[in-house]
Amino acid sequence: MSEPTSELLSNVLGEVLQDAAFVFAEPAEDEITFEGEVLRSTIAFESVRGGALRLVTPTRVAAEIAANMLGIDPSDPEAESQGRAAVSEILNVIGGAFITRYFGTQVPSQLGLPVTDLVATPLPVARRTCAAAMRLESGEPVLLELDLEEGPAA
Repeated sequence: MSEPTSELLSNVLGEVLQDAAFVFAEPAEDEITFEGEVLRSTIAFESVRGGALRLVTPTRVAAEIAANMLGIDPSDPEAESQGRAAVSEILNVIGGAFITRYFGTQVPSQLGLPVTDLVATPLPVARRTCAAAMRLESGEPVLLELDLEEGPAA
């Protein structure tokens, strides 16, 4: 099994955002930065190797995702209040898609429950295997990080 790539994460993130939240994203051509508070959602998984995925997004992107998923106007107060739940759900779908693409369907795999927190920036440096930095059509940044446990000795 080869190591996962940023391209794999970009593909999974872009497709899930498009299919589940009707949001279009492209790989960032520049370094992305976050300002103020952001939502950081983490989901653990177990398969041939264990690990975790982290999704980081500004709260306004979370509100846009929630509005699209709920079929309401992004300016509706409910969109903002449902942002955390929407980011958790999107990461849950991303986790399932990642596990299926990376490990396949022939091995037992399990996803944990997403944990989403409002955190201040700058974000603490975290160990990561790889990451995908993307920008939405609006120019807003979204980051997907993968922490993968060391593989079995060859």
